[in-house]
Amino acid sequence: SRGAGSSNRAVAVKIVLLKPGDEELLRRAEVIFNPSSISQGRAAMLLREPSYVMIAALGDGDIVRGRIYANVLHRFEARDLLLYEVDVAEEHQRKGVGRAMIDFLSQLSAERGYREMWVLTDLDNEAGNALYKSAGGHLENSPANMYVFPIAKR
Repeated sequence: SRGAGSSNRAVAVKIVLLKPGDEELLRRAEVIFNPSSISQGRAAMLLREPSYVMIAALGDGDIVRGRIYANVLHRFEARDLLLYEVDVAEEHQRKGVGRAMIDFLSQLSAERGYREMWVLTDLDNEAGNALYKSAGGHLENSPANMYVFPIAKR
């Protein structure tokens, strides 16, 4: 069990790195933060994928308080960890859950030899920006447009 944050309201959480066999935990975490559910088969496929990293923050009774899923990026010069979605249940926000998860992934990234860990967020995401700054993230201030290329079904 890891302590969470330094706030008076901090809650104790256990951070779990999901692996094959944790499909139900992945599915429990996803249903909290996404409107559509994920199938058992898709969960199993993701947990077998070495470039997919998912952690869950669990409270008493293994109640999911937060989760992060990330992707290992294999770049020419190094491997990085892209934090793709960082979510904390609303009733547990600002209590150290997000910080505990980022600290866990930072340690994991160091152990695995990743060069850096990074996340994109909206300018108006006050909670996210505060979390990332407090966890030691450095804002690059690189305004960018993101282009998405839909892949047509053939």
